Amino acid sequence: MKKSARYVAVHGHFYQPPREDPWTGELPLDPSASPDHDWNERIARECYIPNGHARVTGGGNETLRIVNNYQSLNFDFGPTLMRWYVKKHPEDYKRIVAAFRESALRLGHGNAIGHPYHHIILPLLSRRDRLTELRWGLADFRRRFGRGPEGLWLPEMGVDDPTLHDVASIGIKFVILTSSELDAVAPLGSDDWKPLSDGGGIPLEPFAWSDGNQSLALFFSDAELSRRISFEKLLSNAGSCADAMAGSLGQAGGSSRLLCVATDGETFGHHQKFADMGLAYLFLEELPKRGLVATNFAAYLASHPPRRRARLKAGPQDLGVSWSCAHGTRRWRDACGCGAEGKSQAWKRPFFEAIRWLNLEIGSIFVEAGRDVFRDPWAAREDYGEALADPSRYEWSLLLSRHLKVLGPANRAAAKVLLEMERLALAAMTSCGWFFADIGGIEAVLNLKNAARAIELAREASGIDIEPEFRRRLAAAPSNDPALRTGEGVYLELARPAGKLASSSLT
Repeated sequence: MKKSARYVAVHGHFYQPPREDPWTGELPLDPSASPDHDWNERIARECYIPNGHARVTGGGNETLRIVNNYQSLNFDFGPTLMRWYVKKHPEDYKRIVAAFRESALRLGHGNAIGHPYHHIILPLLSRRDRLTELRWGLADFRRRFGRGPEGLWLPEMGVDDPTLHDVASIGIKFVILTSSELDAVAPLGSDDWKPLSDGGGIPLEPFAWSDGNQSLALFFSDAELSRRISFEKLLSNAGSCADAMAGSLGQAGGSSRLLCVATDGETFGHHQKFADMGLAYLFLEELPKRGLVATNFAAYLASHPPRRRARLKAGPQDLGVSWSCAHGTRRWRDACGCGAEGKSQAWKRPFFEAIRWLNLEIGSIFVEAGRDVFRDPWAAREDYGEALADPSRYEWSLLLSRHLKVLGPANRAAAKVLLEMERLALAAMTSCGWFFADIGGIEAVLNLKNAARAIELAREASGIDIEPEFRRRLAAAPSNDPALRTGEGVYLELARPAGKLASSSLT
């Protein structure tokens, strides 16, 4: 890689909420996704599949080439999405893996980076849960790509210093953030901090982060240019997009520069029709015309180690910052106004507190019931990521042989109940449940379905019924739908299937 050049890394974050019914493991028919069976299928048809077969066309709209955008795009896929994709579209999944291998051969480092197992705001988790999510995500990546990831995507770019500490502790070399999260920079070995607002400019290089015990590199995307690609359809004209990138980079001068842009991967074909084709033309034609070199973060970092340090903003109440909430991480725990769409957000805090309470109660049941089943319940939970990534009978049997106190059918069945209970309790904390306007939205209902199934498994494992208290806490979350009234109404009417749990009525 040339030391003096202008580089571009375009990152696509590919993710959908886990829409599977937690009782059947299947995606139910969703008429709103018509003409497709469900939204996963629709977005796969519009985005995930076309980006593996992107058309480059001529003046008469004739197809000149078919390219695999994943060979040029830096990307991550949420593990819960990838788990669905490999089952439903195995040949197209293979194109993603092949692109990773091709980029690794060409650049020395693959384009794909890791992702926690669920799409959860990491700064809002306990350290134990955060490490589980990270380790399960690493297990999934190793299963897909045959090696561990060098970098990691943080859901919603939610970050604070403890999160970076834990990310670095599992061997991750870098993460991608956005320039609005950067507070100040300083030379290596110096405490002469310079705020970004005082002339730090758009960060066009990797930065070092350390808390004295762990360290890694930080890349910062150009927030404004990423916004224009995401919401102003800049890729509808690949030449204009390349011009904007060249303008942000300026002249290379005597040193290399890297422009990073990051957006939801669904931008390329789902949110913006034909953007997959624009992306292909950008990589194939327009960037080279301007002397811009497409690369990935790992390859750039290998030849351009950080020269400066970075300090992040702490966020309100020191609870971290994100790329999609002007109030740090408040969007996922309280009424902050983001995404309100004119509706009350009074439901957010009690919903967050109810789910957090559920997670703690499920954890207590897991430990108490798990003591009779596992040698070390928490160690068994950590290793469950291997079985999730590879659900073969061999991997499951291997996990049980390592962790069960006594091998046998009863303990095997009990282990499955307990570990699935924990998985579902974590799935109930998926960030999408708080992102939109109401607790009765599809995403919040998905969280509540996972909570309902976790409650059922907790009852099966221990005989303890935590549902009445969970319902009481949900009743404090007012719904914007007068027919449902509260989160308890949403839970009973939309999340908990009839006949699955003990019958009851609204109170």
